[in-house]
Amino acid sequence: MTQAINPRWWDTHKASGWERVKEALRRDWEQTKADFTNDKGHELNQDVGDTLKQAAGKQAIPPRGVPNSSWDDVEPGLRYG
Repeated sequence: MTQAINPRWWDTHKASGWERVKEALRRDWEQTKADFTNDKGHELNQDVGDTLKQAAGKQAIPPRGVPNSSWDDVEPGLRYG
């Protein structure tokens, strides 16, 4: 395994930002494969708005393989605690 060599200005904040963007794009790619094939990819309820918000850190990224939830999906459970 090769170790990535980063420039001097690189810090942990930039690394965490890249990891966030990379995971958002990975989810978008899985959704794209699910949209265009019958047996590839995973239905994640991911659209471009989700990808952009996740990459920017404005929306949490669910664990791998777990679809995005809409407010309507989670509101009943949150309402009752």
